Amino acid sequence: MPDPTELRRPGSGLHPSHFAALRTEILRTSARLSDEQLLDLADALHRLIRLRRPGRPVRSPAEAWVEDKPRAFA
Repeated sequence: MPDPTELRRPGSGLHPSHFAALRTEILRTSARLSDEQLLDLADALHRLIRLRRPGRPVRSPAEAWVEDKPRAFA
């Protein structure tokens, strides 16, 4: 049976302890990323923010926020 402190309403986000762990891991790992990889990750997160804006047209989840290929740099 799940711990009652872990139950969250849909749309309420991660449990604060889970978010803290995720944030810590992202920051720890980002120190090892190349500049291009870090920019690609930041762009992906920024796309997610833009998709959450009110009034955005509904799109297929497959094309909305995840791309198979990372951004290419010349």
